[in-house]
Amino acid sequence: MPKSELIISENLSKSFGDNHALVDFSLSVKQGEISGIVGPDGAGKTTAMRILSTVSLPDSGTLFINGVNALTDYRGARKSIGYMSQKFGLYIDMSVEENINFFADLQGVPKSEIDDRKKMLLTASGMYQFRSRLAGRLSGGMKQKLALCCALIHEPKVLILDEPTNGVDPVSRREFWQILNRFASDGTAIVYATSYLDEAERCNTINLMNKGCVIAGGHLEYLQSLPEIDVKNIKKKFGDFTAVSDVTFDVNKGEIFGFLGANGAGKSTTIRMLCGILPPTSGTGIIAGYDVLKNPGMVRQNIGYMSQKFSLYGELTVYENMKFFAKLYSVAGKNINDAVNEAVEQVKLNGYEHVKTKSLSSGIKQRLSLACAIIHKPQIIFLDEPTSGVDPVSRRNFWDLIYNFASIGVTIFVTTHYMDEAEYCDRIAMISSGTLKEIGTPEELKTTKMIWNVYKIKGFGLYDVAQAILRMENVFDVGLLSDSIRILSSNLTPDDIMKYLDKNGYKGYIVEQAEAVLEDVFVSFARGQN
Repeated sequence: MPKSELIISENLSKSFGDNHALVDFSLSVKQGEISGIVGPDGAGKTTAMRILSTVSLPDSGTLFINGVNALTDYRGARKSIGYMSQKFGLYIDMSVEENINFFADLQGVPKSEIDDRKKMLLTASGMYQFRSRLAGRLSGGMKQKLALCCALIHEPKVLILDEPTNGVDPVSRREFWQILNRFASDGTAIVYATSYLDEAERCNTINLMNKGCVIAGGHLEYLQSLPEIDVKNIKKKFGDFTAVSDVTFDVNKGEIFGFLGANGAGKSTTIRMLCGILPPTSGTGIIAGYDVLKNPGMVRQNIGYMSQKFSLYGELTVYENMKFFAKLYSVAGKNINDAVNEAVEQVKLNGYEHVKTKSLSSGIKQRLSLACAIIHKPQIIFLDEPTSGVDPVSRRNFWDLIYNFASIGVTIFVTTHYMDEAEYCDRIAMISSGTLKEIGTPEELKTTKMIWNVYKIKGFGLYDVAQAILRMENVFDVGLLSDSIRILSSNLTPDDIMKYLDKNGYKGYIVEQAEAVLEDVFVSFARGQN
């Protein structure tokens, strides 16, 4: 027999003045299902939970609880609901048992059933031996378990839990979940708001929230498979000039995704479209769950962007710059100092907080630019040639920071002209003349996706040799280094090149086949031959 949906909500919205706390929130939860609500502070989780529990009414939308219209008959709906808010109201001068008795009476539990239900809940929660202890003398974890027992005493069909294990130790959290799984197995529909990702993984379905909106929802496996950046046939024209043409790709969560191309290839134009700064002429781009054309403002609020010339204010201190960008990204006022301090730690700016920005070295300015881009804890960071003009040591330190962010699940989208940096990327997209040519790992681009053979010549007088090689048929490119020549060719062999050199009076040179490096790949795509 199919399980019925005990919670059905559609397009619930709630505003407090100009603050849109909840926007078009839709959710359905079946019998025995645990549905997780996950998101940062201010995402709208508590507003959603208060409406689902009928404590608060929405401005618009529909809500049915166990078949009852909760917006027209909230008293009828409440009979099926157990609700545990973040600050559940226990009576600290009453014992554990007296608290449960009080809530049983409040919910109209028949006297004949109270003792059996109470014993079951106290036993399942490991609280039976503490039934006579005053609630005020319980530990934090025990208070949470008691609050859950009180919310479950009337055996609700629907259980609404708003971050119930905040501040609770791992052991108590595990015991808490054992109780939930027991009730879920008996058919209770549970909605569980949490900031703990390991708890979210225990849920059957997950809804990711930010800025009052559900940005993605589904089973964990499905959500893990979703790309962070889903771009299809995106195009940008300026008059008759096509800067970007039909670019399609996606980027995975926690991936370092390189975007390579020569100057004028369309890299910065693409990034500006993906960041909601420049509207595309056609095509779609879904970034962090938001459409770059329909909702560019939400895209900008949910990403970090570090341009080639990031706008720092020289007369402001490091701290003042970071505070300014925190406000720009709508970090809540009470959280700004914490956000600044955390970013300072993340990018290693300790000791520079009160130094004016104009006095900083280029490497420290670069770190400050990154700090300002991540001050609001975005899940996607766009870096447009972030290390241009920075010394090698600072570049290496910067990439250590990038690796740290990627290791905690932050997605990095980066453009660079440094091929040693491109090697750090998980995957690379090659763009030329506004068209995406190829995508692959650095190793794939150098091997299976490279159509040219690469040869190397060592010796002296290489300039003249290079000029001679350029006149040879089937030679695509010749690169002159300090001690060698690199040749990109199609059908030639080392013997063919040596015979050609010998014929033209260049004797004693050795030609060897070489492995392609990313610079060879870059040259190949930049010149439009791949």
